[in-house]
Amino acid sequence: MVLFRPGLRLGGGRIALFALPVALVLILVLLAIAVAAGVAIRNPVAAVPASLMGIGFAAILAQVIGEELLLRGLLQPILVDAWGKGPGVLASAGLFTLIHVAGGWDDPVSLLNITLAGIWFGLLALRTGGLLAPILAHFGYNWGEEALIGAYPNPGVGDFGAVFDFDLAGPAILGGSVDGFNASLVLSVLLALAVLPLAWPRRGEGAGA
Repeated sequence: MVLFRPGLRLGGGRIALFALPVALVLILVLLAIAVAAGVAIRNPVAAVPASLMGIGFAAILAQVIGEELLLRGLLQPILVDAWGKGPGVLASAGLFTLIHVAGGWDDPVSLLNITLAGIWFGLLALRTGGLLAPILAHFGYNWGEEALIGAYPNPGVGDFGAVFDFDLAGPAILGGSVDGFNASLVLSVLLALAVLPLAWPRRGEGAGA
């Protein structure tokens, strides 16, 4: 049965240990650059019950787990078996992007970043042999952007509140559009930097092996 494919293992190791911190650092670097460029505007934080923020935490985690189970847990192992590691990861990232297109995303830079994020999550799953690392990285980015710094939706904050409330106004390449940091070329560079070490073949390993 497909539910017992190796791709559904939890995985772990040093890469998984750093997945969440790297995602949160990525968000904080984006924010620091936006603040330095005068794009980020800090607003007073509306009081939100801790229980509501807890529901938001659970909702983000549930969405992330669902996407990772489908894309990196079920589909990516099938694609890798059929086409090889590199094409399989790229194909699962493409499906990740198509899901967002179906959800209404259409900005070209946003779609580029979604694809790069999909490659990052796919490589994390491939390198660790499981779903823990991509779940942590995916959750770290989504929760950090929405619930930690309140930068998405932009402007405003989500229904479950945020620890801080930053609106982004200015050049889209720095996050100043309705898509926020998702349409930022700075994010493109940071995601590429996250992908490259994972994409580099290990000794004795080819990208399509």
